[in-house]
Amino acid sequence: MKKFISNFSWYSILGIFVVPFSIVSHELGHYLAYVGFGVEGVILRSASVAADKSVLSSGQIAFATAIGPLITYVTILSAGVLLRYRYLAFLILLGLAAPLGRIVNFVYIFLRAAGYQPNPNFDEFNFARAVGFDPLLVAIPTGIAVIATLIYFSREAWKQGGFKEFAAASIGCGCWACCLVFYRAAFVAVIVARKLAVISG
Repeated sequence: MKKFISNFSWYSILGIFVVPFSIVSHELGHYLAYVGFGVEGVILRSASVAADKSVLSSGQIAFATAIGPLITYVTILSAGVLLRYRYLAFLILLGLAAPLGRIVNFVYIFLRAAGYQPNPNFDEFNFARAVGFDPLLVAIPTGIAVIATLIYFSREAWKQGGFKEFAAASIGCGCWACCLVFYRAAFVAVIVARKLAVISG
Protein backbone atom coordinates (compact mmCIF):
# COMPACT_ATOMS: atom_id res chain seq x y z
CA MET A 1 0.00 0.00 0.00
CA LYS A 2 2.86 2.37 0.83
CA LYS A 3 4.38 1.77 -2.60
CA PHE A 4 1.07 2.55 -4.29
CA ILE A 5 0.71 5.79 -2.31
CA SER A 6 4.30 6.71 -3.17
CA ASN A 7 3.77 5.98 -6.87
CA PHE A 8 0.43 7.80 -6.92
CA SER A 9 1.99 10.86 -5.28
CA TRP A 10 4.82 10.85 -7.80
CA TYR A 11 2.47 10.50 -10.77
CA SER A 12 0.22 13.23 -9.38
CA ILE A 13 3.15 15.62 -9.04
CA LEU A 14 4.29 14.87 -12.59
CA GLY A 15 0.72 15.25 -13.80
CA ILE A 16 0.74 18.91 -12.74
CA PHE A 17 3.18 19.53 -15.59
CA VAL A 18 2.52 16.72 -18.07
CA VAL A 19 -1.25 17.04 -18.50
CA PRO A 20 -1.22 20.82 -19.14
CA PHE A 21 1.82 20.39 -21.43
CA SER A 22 -0.05 17.88 -23.61
CA ILE A 23 -2.88 20.38 -24.02
CA VAL A 24 -0.89 23.59 -24.42
CA SER A 25 1.49 22.09 -27.01
CA HIS A 26 -1.55 20.99 -29.03
CA GLU A 27 -3.18 24.42 -28.89
CA LEU A 28 0.11 26.18 -29.55
CA GLY A 29 0.27 24.40 -32.90
CA HIS A 30 -3.10 25.88 -33.88
CA TYR A 31 -2.03 29.31 -32.66
CA LEU A 32 1.22 29.38 -34.63
CA ALA A 33 -0.54 28.16 -37.77
CA TYR A 34 -3.15 30.94 -37.63
CA VAL A 35 -0.51 33.56 -36.91
CA GLY A 36 1.61 32.19 -39.74
CA PHE A 37 -1.30 32.58 -42.12
CA GLY A 38 -1.59 36.24 -41.15
CA VAL A 39 -4.78 36.03 -39.10
CA GLU A 40 -5.03 39.03 -36.79
CA GLY A 41 -6.22 38.97 -33.19
CA VAL A 42 -5.55 35.27 -32.61
CA ILE A 43 -6.11 34.42 -28.95
CA LEU A 44 -4.40 31.47 -27.26
CA ARG A 45 -6.37 30.24 -24.27
CA SER A 46 -5.55 27.42 -21.87
CA ALA A 47 -7.45 24.80 -23.87
CA SER A 48 -8.54 26.50 -27.09
CA VAL A 49 -7.60 29.05 -29.74
CA ALA A 50 -9.88 31.80 -31.02
CA ALA A 51 -9.25 32.97 -34.58
CA ASP A 52 -11.16 34.54 -37.46
CA LYS A 53 -11.25 31.69 -40.00
CA SER A 54 -13.30 33.65 -42.51
CA VAL A 55 -10.13 35.12 -44.01
CA LEU A 56 -8.59 31.69 -44.66
CA SER A 57 -8.97 29.26 -47.54
CA SER A 58 -10.28 25.76 -46.91
CA GLY A 59 -6.74 24.40 -47.30
CA GLN A 60 -5.38 26.79 -44.71
CA ILE A 61 -8.20 25.92 -42.32
CA ALA A 62 -7.48 22.21 -42.84
CA PHE A 63 -3.79 22.69 -42.06
CA ALA A 64 -4.37 24.91 -39.02
CA THR A 65 -6.94 22.45 -37.71
CA ALA A 66 -4.80 19.36 -38.31
CA ILE A 67 -1.56 20.68 -36.85
CA GLY A 68 -2.79 20.38 -33.26
CA PRO A 69 -3.63 16.65 -33.49
CA LEU A 70 -0.43 16.06 -35.47
CA ILE A 71 1.60 17.51 -32.58
CA THR A 72 -0.34 15.23 -30.24
CA TYR A 73 0.49 12.18 -32.37
CA VAL A 74 4.17 13.14 -32.58
CA THR A 75 4.19 13.51 -28.78
CA ILE A 76 2.65 10.05 -28.35
CA LEU A 77 5.03 8.40 -30.82
CA SER A 78 8.04 10.07 -29.21
CA ALA A 79 6.97 8.88 -25.76
CA GLY A 80 6.42 5.37 -27.09
CA VAL A 81 9.83 5.21 -28.77
CA LEU A 82 11.69 6.59 -25.75
CA LEU A 83 9.84 4.18 -23.48
CA ARG A 84 11.40 1.26 -25.32
CA TYR A 85 14.82 2.42 -24.13
CA ARG A 86 13.95 3.37 -20.56
CA TYR A 87 10.86 3.29 -18.39
CA LEU A 88 10.01 6.74 -17.06
CA ALA A 89 6.84 7.76 -15.26
CA PHE A 90 6.92 10.99 -17.25
CA LEU A 91 6.62 9.08 -20.54
CA ILE A 92 3.75 6.93 -19.25
CA LEU A 93 1.83 10.02 -18.16
CA LEU A 94 2.54 11.73 -21.46
CA GLY A 95 1.21 8.74 -23.38
CA LEU A 96 -1.93 8.54 -21.25
CA ALA A 97 -2.64 12.27 -21.17
CA ALA A 98 -1.96 13.26 -24.79
CA PRO A 99 -4.91 11.39 -26.40
CA LEU A 100 -7.52 12.47 -23.84
CA GLY A 101 -8.55 15.49 -25.87
CA ARG A 102 -9.44 13.20 -28.76
CA ILE A 103 -12.08 11.35 -26.72
CA VAL A 104 -14.64 13.82 -28.09
CA ASN A 105 -14.58 11.71 -31.25
CA PHE A 106 -16.35 8.89 -29.41
CA VAL A 107 -19.21 11.24 -28.53
CA TYR A 108 -19.51 12.25 -32.18
CA ILE A 109 -19.44 8.62 -33.38
CA PHE A 110 -22.15 7.71 -30.86
CA LEU A 111 -24.39 10.59 -31.93
CA ARG A 112 -23.99 9.67 -35.59
CA ALA A 113 -24.76 6.02 -34.80
CA ALA A 114 -27.88 7.20 -32.97
CA GLY A 115 -29.08 8.94 -36.13
CA TYR A 116 -28.16 12.52 -35.26
CA GLN A 117 -26.24 14.95 -37.49
CA PRO A 118 -24.43 17.13 -34.95
CA ASN A 119 -22.44 20.19 -35.93
CA PRO A 120 -19.76 20.31 -33.22
CA ASN A 121 -16.49 22.22 -33.03
CA PHE A 122 -13.50 19.92 -32.64
CA ASP A 123 -10.39 19.37 -34.72
CA GLU A 124 -11.25 16.16 -36.56
CA PHE A 125 -14.71 17.42 -37.49
CA ASN A 126 -13.44 20.81 -38.66
CA PHE A 127 -10.63 19.22 -40.67
CA ALA A 128 -13.00 16.80 -42.41
CA ARG A 129 -15.38 19.60 -43.31
CA ALA A 130 -12.53 21.74 -44.65
CA VAL A 131 -11.34 19.00 -47.02
CA GLY A 132 -14.82 17.75 -47.91
CA PHE A 133 -14.77 14.38 -46.10
CA ASP A 134 -17.47 12.76 -44.01
CA PRO A 135 -16.23 13.48 -40.44
CA LEU A 136 -16.77 9.84 -39.54
CA LEU A 137 -13.89 8.93 -41.85
CA VAL A 138 -11.62 10.89 -39.53
CA ALA A 139 -13.38 10.30 -36.20
CA ILE A 140 -13.36 6.48 -36.40
CA PRO A 141 -9.60 6.07 -37.10
CA THR A 142 -8.92 8.65 -34.39
CA GLY A 143 -11.02 6.67 -31.93
CA ILE A 144 -9.10 3.49 -32.79
CA ALA A 145 -5.79 5.33 -32.33
CA VAL A 146 -6.91 6.63 -28.91
CA ILE A 147 -7.85 3.12 -27.73
CA ALA A 148 -4.59 1.65 -29.04
CA THR A 149 -2.55 4.39 -27.34
CA LEU A 150 -4.24 3.97 -23.95
CA ILE A 151 -3.85 0.19 -24.13
CA TYR A 152 -0.16 0.42 -25.03
CA PHE A 153 0.88 2.81 -22.27
CA SER A 154 -1.35 1.10 -19.70
CA ARG A 155 0.26 -2.22 -20.60
CA GLU A 156 3.75 -0.74 -20.22
CA ALA A 157 2.85 0.57 -16.77
CA TRP A 158 1.43 -2.83 -15.83
CA LYS A 159 4.58 -4.60 -17.06
CA GLN A 160 6.68 -2.30 -14.91
CA GLY A 161 4.87 -2.68 -11.59
CA GLY A 162 1.63 -4.60 -12.01
CA PHE A 163 -1.77 -3.27 -11.05
CA LYS A 164 -0.39 -0.79 -8.51
CA GLU A 165 1.77 0.96 -11.09
CA PHE A 166 -1.05 0.97 -13.62
CA ALA A 167 -3.57 2.31 -11.09
CA ALA A 168 -1.20 5.01 -9.81
CA ALA A 169 -0.48 6.22 -13.34
CA SER A 170 -4.13 6.13 -14.43
CA ILE A 171 -5.47 7.87 -11.33
CA GLY A 172 -2.65 10.42 -11.29
CA CYS A 173 -3.33 11.31 -14.91
CA GLY A 174 -7.11 11.17 -14.51
CA CYS A 175 -7.22 13.51 -11.53
CA TRP A 176 -5.48 16.34 -13.35
CA ALA A 177 -7.40 15.66 -16.55
CA CYS A 178 -10.66 16.00 -14.61
CA CYS A 179 -9.45 19.25 -13.05
CA LEU A 180 -8.73 20.68 -16.50
CA VAL A 181 -12.13 19.52 -17.80
CA PHE A 182 -13.90 21.26 -14.93
CA TYR A 183 -11.78 24.36 -15.48
CA ARG A 184 -12.67 24.45 -19.17
CA ALA A 185 -16.35 23.89 -18.40
CA ALA A 186 -16.29 26.76 -15.91
CA PHE A 187 -14.49 28.96 -18.46
CA VAL A 188 -17.14 28.23 -21.10
CA ALA A 189 -19.90 28.84 -18.56
CA VAL A 190 -18.46 32.29 -17.77
CA ILE A 191 -18.30 33.22 -21.47
CA VAL A 192 -21.89 32.07 -22.03
CA ALA A 193 -23.05 33.98 -18.93
CA ARG A 194 -21.37 37.15 -20.19
CA LYS A 195 -22.98 36.83 -23.62
CA LEU A 196 -26.40 36.28 -22.07
CA ALA A 197 -25.87 39.28 -19.83
CA VAL A 198 -25.02 41.44 -22.86
CA ILE A 199 -28.08 40.19 -24.75
CA SER A 200 -30.45 40.70 -21.81
CA GLY A 201 -28.86 44.05 -20.89
